[in-house]
Amino acid sequence: MKELNFESGLVTYSINGACEVSFNPTDSNFVERLYSTFEELDKKQDEYKAQVEKLSDKREIFDYVHERDAEMRGMIDGLFATPVCDALFGSMNVYAIANGLPVWCNFLLAVMDEVDTTFTKEQKATNPRIAKYTAKYQKYRRK
Repeated sequence: MKELNFESGLVTYSINGACEVSFNPTDSNFVERLYSTFEELDKKQDEYKAQVEKLSDKREIFDYVHERDAEMRGMIDGLFATPVCDALFGSMNVYAIANGLPVWCNFLLAVMDEVDTTFTKEQKATNPRIAKYTAKYQKYRRK
């Protein structure tokens, strides 16, 4: 049987050397899920901060923090359709701060940066390549 292979744009990324995820950074379905997840997590970050400020009992705070951490991990794992949070964050709460932002935010911003960079690169490569093949196939059509 013959085999037909083509480039799908699917890229596997090593994330902090802890795990791997695969996605096509120019897939509009993935990008839409990425931005939707980011927006939803950003809202939850605001809710988280407000709720923690309201609570005074340390046990209530810790219980709430654990619930929100599990919820966010589920959303991030859902985005990639694979469990990445345990490998990436270990036992660290995804609301922990690094470089001024929550670690969940640092991770998704890195993915967004990759999406933007790859999309720009692919856009530049698309037009010349299409023009090349369009010209080639138009020659065949004229004959």
